Amino acid sequence: MKRKRLYNDIFRTILVIVTSTVYSLAVIWFLEPANLISTGITAIGQILNRAFGLGGITIPIGVFSLIFNIPLWIYGMKTVSKRFVIYSVLSILVQSFWLMGWDWINVDFGINPNDRFFLGVIAGLVCGSSIGLALRYGASTGGFDIIAQALALKKNISIGMFSTIINVLLAIIAGGIIEHSWDITLYTFIFIILSNLVVDKIHTAYNYLRVDVISNHADEVAQALLDGIQRGCTIATVKGAYTKEEKYDIFMIISSYELQKAADIIRTTDPGAFMTVSPIKRIFGKFFKHTIV
Repeated sequence: MKRKRLYNDIFRTILVIVTSTVYSLAVIWFLEPANLISTGITAIGQILNRAFGLGGITIPIGVFSLIFNIPLWIYGMKTVSKRFVIYSVLSILVQSFWLMGWDWINVDFGINPNDRFFLGVIAGLVCGSSIGLALRYGASTGGFDIIAQALALKKNISIGMFSTIINVLLAIIAGGIIEHSWDITLYTFIFIILSNLVVDKIHTAYNYLRVDVISNHADEVAQALLDGIQRGCTIATVKGAYTKEEKYDIFMIISSYELQKAADIIRTTDPGAFMTVSPIKRIFGKFFKHTIV
């Protein structure tokens, strides 16, 4: 068990470093040349970077990213989980490094900076995939992801919906107010919407699923699921229409974030079990949302 946890921690650490690097490079290579802004704290860093730049003061985006994430880390420790925030801290440190304005990072892809639609689409796909992958495996790219995760846990608010509202406001401030260019704002909207659609498609931690397991070993399977998932389940007696053989249906409601773990437990406990998964639109009653650990 300890070895498995160690491997899991190593995997998440590598994932955080990779996704944070890819996210940061997408900001540098695709958004900045087009004068578009990113999302969350990075967007705030870009806005302040440009605002100070108008006065001849150059402060790297990475500095703002680091400063503004500190209170969010404290909030996340209390509302999500310490492990989730630890990965968020690592992510922000990686992002801050890349966003310090190093000249050697800049790469000329030969793309016209005025082709904001193309750059916004590419950035949306890359950034959305990075954020979604990090969240899917219990990590984070930091910033407003921490608040969004807390709201998803406590208020059942879509992470994509929360991020869209906040980032639309930032786009209006950056493009319409600071840059005096609604063109920039509108193309940033395209980036934001596409990015959050990708996040919600990849990160489905709080979509509900019903798992049905047909097995002859109901007690063993049920106990293994109780121990491994920490969720209640129900056992019903069923009968095969063809064989007339009586078996048991062990069914439970989980989040899709827990599906792979449930499948592994079932295969290990009863390799001959028949398992089906079906989506659940809505749940009424008590359903505990586990924190990301």
